[in-house]
Amino acid sequence: MTNWKTIAGTAGIAGLMMAIATPSWAETPAAPQPKVRPGSEWSKPAPAGGTVELKDQKGNTVGTLVLTTGESGIAMTGKFTGLPPGVHGFHIHDKGVCKGDFATAGGHFNPGHTKHGILAETGRHAGDLPNLDVPASGAVNVDLFLTGVSLTPGSPINLHDQDGASFVVHAGPDDYKSDPSGNSGGRIACGVLEVSKPAAAPAPAEPAAPK
Repeated sequence: MTNWKTIAGTAGIAGLMMAIATPSWAETPAAPQPKVRPGSEWSKPAPAGGTVELKDQKGNTVGTLVLTTGESGIAMTGKFTGLPPGVHGFHIHDKGVCKGDFATAGGHFNPGHTKHGILAETGRHAGDLPNLDVPASGAVNVDLFLTGVSLTPGSPINLHDQDGASFVVHAGPDDYKSDPSGNSGGRIACGVLEVSKPAAAPAPAEPAAPK
């Protein structure tokens, strides 16, 4: 099984690097993150994370992802099995609906209203992810840290907003520069993000009885 690992940079820079040969993300800024005001909706606890089950157009499960909320982004791990060999575009889309040919998933998640692609001067979309390089076995492990996205309620970069989000695999490779989707072809797999509830805050300790 091929291991696929990407690590994002910090301090507002999405420096994504992969074990497979892909362009560096180091010079690509992440989407802006406004300051949190006390008492605002965005100050509420973020969900602990989420899961995604990706299926092909025949309804077969071809991948599973697990997302975990961190202080500066979202850690994502998972694996794909049964994808066609070759290089495939992989993106977060802005609607949580996967039906038919998966056009229902909408365009890329792009709260910053930028151009597509890590090589674009004004890129990237927050939903732009590195290509999946699938071997003959069809199996790929995923290990990513995503910046420019959030699961925090009320955040302008919240993936789990009113219409949700989905993760989509494309038939061909993303060229990392062509707007709006990198000439990556049709959508061959899609999965809707399902979030888990925030971790419950610990109950306050009761005062000790006087002796």
